[in-house]
Amino acid sequence: MKLIHASDQHPAIAVLQKRLEEELTASKRVLWLVSGGSNISASVQIMHNLDATITSHLTIMPVDERYGLVDHPDSNIGTLLAAGFNIKQATLITILQPDTSFEATADRFDYIARQAFSSNEVIIAQLGIGADGHIAGILPDSPAVASPDFVAAYSSQPYQRLTLTDHALKRVSAAYVLAFGEDKKAALEQLAARLVSYADQPAQILKELPEAYVFSDQITA
Repeated sequence: MKLIHASDQHPAIAVLQKRLEEELTASKRVLWLVSGGSNISASVQIMHNLDATITSHLTIMPVDERYGLVDHPDSNIGTLLAAGFNIKQATLITILQPDTSFEATADRFDYIARQAFSSNEVIIAQLGIGADGHIAGILPDSPAVASPDFVAAYSSQPYQRLTLTDHALKRVSAAYVLAFGEDKKAALEQLAARLVSYADQPAQILKELPEAYVFSDQITA
C-alpha cells in the first residue's frame, strides 16, 4: 500500500485513467469496480476522457449498492448515471432489478460478481474510505467483515446494503483510493498504523492487495 499526498482528486484521476488506458489498449479484458459518494465525479471524468474505441473490453460494476427501487435516489449506479457517466462501448453491470427481493438481489449480485471476476484479466477498483474506516459497503464490525461469501447483504440504517467482501477485494489487481477532506484524517492515521484489525477498520484490507494507492490531502507530503 502506498500513501500519496494530493491536494485534490486530479492526480488520482490521471493515474487511474492512465492505468485503464494502458490495460485496455493492450486489449486486456478489464473489470473496473466503481464507488459512490465523492468518487462519482472522478469516475464521470475518467470515463469521459477514455477513448470510446478502447472501451469495448471494459466492464464496469459497482463495488457496493444500496437496495431499493431501480431508480431510487440513493442508488450508487443511479447517482453515477445521473451525474453524466457515459458507458460508451463498455458493459455496465447493474445490481438492482425490478420486483426483486433483497435476498434475491444479493444472490444475483454474488453470481454476476463471481462471473465478472472470472471472465476479466485485470480487476481495477476505485474506492473511497469513510471517516469511520469503512471501505466499499463494509462497515466496521458489521456482518460484512465476517461474511464467508463473495457478496454480503445486511441492514445498517438508513440502508439495506449489498457489498463485495474481502474475499472479492483480495482478488483485485490494483486499487486506487480517493480519500479527501479533513474528516478522513483520523481514518488515514489509523490506516497507516499496524495494530488496527480488519473488523475495526475494514480499509485495512488495502494492505493485503498486490497494488493499492491511497490519494489524500490529509497525508503528509
